[in-house]
Amino acid sequence: MIKPFSPRELAARVRAVLRRSTPSDRLTPDTALSFDGLEIDERSREVRVDGEPVDLTAKEFDLLAFLAGSPRQVFSRGQLLEHVWDSSTDWQDASTVTVHIRRIRRKIEKDPNEPRWITTVWGVGYRFEM
Repeated sequence: MIKPFSPRELAARVRAVLRRSTPSDRLTPDTALSFDGLEIDERSREVRVDGEPVDLTAKEFDLLAFLAGSPRQVFSRGQLLEHVWDSSTDWQDASTVTVHIRRIRRKIEKDPNEPRWITTVWGVGYRFEM
C-alpha cells in the first residue's frame, strides 16, 4: 500500500487477503476419511490399510489426503504441484508428482501395477477412486 492510507482501507485489504487464503478445498484437521479398507486420518496424519499402519512421508501424506479429499476428480500434475507443493512447473519438475504417486502406490496398493486407489488418467493426470 502506498502512504498515506486509511485504517479502514488497510483492514479491508487484510480481510480480502485472509478470505482468499482460506483453504476451502482442503480437508479440515478433524476429518478422517475411510474407503473400503483405506483410512486416512488428517488430525493424526496416519494412514491404515486393512487396519495396518502405513508409513508415509509428509508430502506423500499431503498428496494422498488431497486426492482422497476430492474422489473421482482428475488433477493434472501441474494442479497437484500447485495445491500440494505450493509450486508450479516453472519451478519444479512435474515428474516429482509421478515419483510420489509411485511411492504411495507401493505403500498402499496390494498390486501397485494394478492400482485400486490412485489411478492414472492417461494424458491428463491422476484421480482417487472410491
